Amino acid sequence: MKKVISRIVLAVVLALSGFVIVAPAASPAAAVTCYGDYCSGQDPQSSGCSADAYTIFTEYVYGTYGASYVEIRWSPTCQTNWARANFVTTSIKAVQDTGYTQGYAANNGSASWSKMIYSPVKHVQGCIWGGWGTTCTPWA
Repeated sequence: MKKVISRIVLAVVLALSGFVIVAPAASPAAAVTCYGDYCSGQDPQSSGCSADAYTIFTEYVYGTYGASYVEIRWSPTCQTNWARANFVTTSIKAVQDTGYTQGYAANNGSASWSKMIYSPVKHVQGCIWGGWGTTCTPWA
């Protein structure tokens, strides 16, 4: 009887181990819901494009002594840029050197970001504005 139970337990353990080994883990690229120009106008967070993104330039808001800033971000996977501020504002946009712009997308309670612009050559800047005037990053 012990041999039968041991074989059943072993079969269950092997079956479960096989399932765990066979089940693929989701990669960050698999989580992305758009690519290229299909990403223009979409939220970088909800599309998954922010997962591999990094900051190209940061520009500090005049008079805040480095406390407030705007960034231009780049996603290699999605080939997109967008603006991100380290505070909540709807006055944010990404501007392509062609004049094409994308405005506010969302915020998480402590930072805000714009919708994305497909721009594999990275000629985009991030801009925010308020009572101090307008602050834009260099062209990325």
